[in-house]
Amino acid sequence: MTGKRLSKDDRRQQLLHVARSIIREQGVEALTLGYLAEQAGISKPIAYRHFKDKEGLLIAIYKEFSDKQKQDLSSALVQHANSLDQTIHIFCSACLKCHIAMGPEVGLVVAALSGTDILQTYLLQCQKEFIDIFKDSIHPFIRLEGQDGEAIIIAITGLMETVCVAASNNVIGAAAAQKVMENSILLILHDFLNKADV
Repeated sequence: MTGKRLSKDDRRQQLLHVARSIIREQGVEALTLGYLAEQAGISKPIAYRHFKDKEGLLIAIYKEFSDKQKQDLSSALVQHANSLDQTIHIFCSACLKCHIAMGPEVGLVVAALSGTDILQTYLLQCQKEFIDIFKDSIHPFIRLEGQDGEAIIIAITGLMETVCVAASNNVIGAAAAQKVMENSILLILHDFLNKADV
C-alpha cells in the first residue's frame, strides 16, 4: 500500500494533518502510527521514518501549534502597542486566532503531553517560551517579578489556555472569549499595579 509520491516535507505535513483529524474525530487513544499510515494511504515504515513513535508524533503536532503561535504573536506584537491595554488586546487576539485555526485537537494533545516525563518536559519548555513572549510584550508597562509576579503569570497563562481551548471547541464564541480574556487579564494586572503603587 503506497500513497502518492510527496516530498519529505509535504509527506510530513500530510501525516500531521491526518493525525490531527484522527484526534479531533476519534480522540488521542485512537492515534497510532499504524492507524495513521492506514488513514494516510501509506506503508507503516514511512510513518515510523517521520515520527519514530507516538510520543514523537504528539510532540510534532504540538510543535507545529507552538511554532505557529510564537510566529503569530511575534508578527502581531510588531504593531508596537502604546499601552498595556493595547498590548493585551493584541496578545489575546493572536492567541485566540491561533487556537481556533489549529482546531480543537490542540487541547487533547496538551492533555496527552502531560502523560509522561518526556512529553511533560517538552510541554513545559514550550509554555516557558510562551510566558517569556508574554512578559517581554508587557515589559514596557509592567514588570512581573518575585513570587507574586510568577503567581500572576501562572494565573494569566492558565486562564488564556483554558479560554482559548474552549473557543476552539466552540464552547464559547470568539468574541466572548476575547472579551473575557482581555477584561480578566487587565483586571489582574491593574490590581497588581495599584498594589505596587501603595
